[in-house]
Amino acid sequence: SGERHRVQLPGPPAASPRAAMEVWKASKPFVTGSVSGCMATVCIQPIDMVKVRIQIGGAEGGSTNPLVVTQKLLAEEGITGMYKGLSAGLTR
Repeated sequence: SGERHRVQLPGPPAASPRAAMEVWKASKPFVTGSVSGCMATVCIQPIDMVKVRIQIGGAEGGSTNPLVVTQKLLAEEGITGMYKGLSAGLTR
């Protein structure tokens, strides 16, 4: 026969507010630590990018002046150039 039967599986039990608070209490240090780490990485990334360009400039005979390096980086790549490699920093 062409009749189909639907099987309904039981869903997860409804979480009580108390259970939800216990889950948050257990995960709060991980969540807040992750968010603060991401925020710190976003703030430090431009400084780190300039540092890396200074290191490359020193090795290749270019400028090692942070202001010159920053001006050149912004002129050639714009503000997004300051955040190249950000995804690698955020995954750490």
